[in-house]
Amino acid sequence: MAHDWISPSRLWLVLDRHAAEPRTLPEVTRLAVSGGVDAVLCRIKDAPEADVARLASEVREACRELRVPFVMSHFPDLAVSLEADAIQLGIADPPIQEVRQLIGSSLAVGFSTHGVGEAQDCLAAGADYVFVGPVFPTPEKLKYGPPLGLGVVPDAAALPGPVVFIGGINLANASSIVQAGGLRVAAIGALQRVADPRAAAMALAAELGSGRLP
Repeated sequence: MAHDWISPSRLWLVLDRHAAEPRTLPEVTRLAVSGGVDAVLCRIKDAPEADVARLASEVREACRELRVPFVMSHFPDLAVSLEADAIQLGIADPPIQEVRQLIGSSLAVGFSTHGVGEAQDCLAAGADYVFVGPVFPTPEKLKYGPPLGLGVVPDAAALPGPVVFIGGINLANASSIVQAGGLRVAAIGALQRVADPRAAAMALAAELGSGRLP
């Protein structure tokens, strides 16, 4: 799968074992993708590496069956072995160029950033896309400080590369991202801590609109 899947991917699912419970990660993936999720980011925290590999492999198989892009968070070697479509990096990971040497050119590289300046620097350093957030308050992002607010959206959306907004985004506020100029969002709890992930994905996808993205 070429990197041209990145720009049109409006709705991203960020997997979280605790948010998904009692469902498994593949179950949540299948439900959310059937509702309109465009890309799946497999993020498995606080687990032995053997468990990360096993769970990620299960999600990878589900994504392959569903023909949806699979993104591995951290673990470059695992991303390569699973033939991921991209690897997602963060501030604690090695520099983008160092990871690029490890993974080659077949995988896209994304980076989770916490401001416009950092996002701009990452794109300049070779990231194929960036996450920017948290936009709204969210338990998953408390350690990164206070939310950036909607004011970050226009400036980040104007950067020269695909930008995905994350952090407390749900059905109640997704339209405000769009109105501020945001084209893509990622969700955790809004697609997993719900009774029906498929219906939640359908509703969020509808808020984001349709049509080809630049």
